Amino acid sequence: MSKSGEGPRVTVTRNGPYLVSGKVPLARQTIVADAQGGSERWRESDPFPAQEAYALCRCGHSANKPFCDGSHKKTRDENQAETYVYDEAGRVRVSKEY
Repeated sequence: MSKSGEGPRVTVTRNGPYLVSGKVPLARQTIVADAQGGSERWRESDPFPAQEAYALCRCGHSANKPFCDGSHKKTRDENQAETYVYDEAGRVRVSKEY
């Protein structure tokens, strides 16, 4: 992470979270749909408490989104060309045949 006093910084870690430092403001964003159901704009909701640094989830498996909880560690042996589904029982590789 960055040293105190440095400007905002985002570091993309290999097979891990985004490391954000420099007191970057963070708020939940919601997509607002138009009358046809298409994406129209973003609506900002309550901000998260300001922090000097935090880790943001990139894998989508965190139980504490948008923050990383280390769940990416269970995806390390995945083949990027494959598709996987996770449930309470664990990981299942999805067949490409439909």
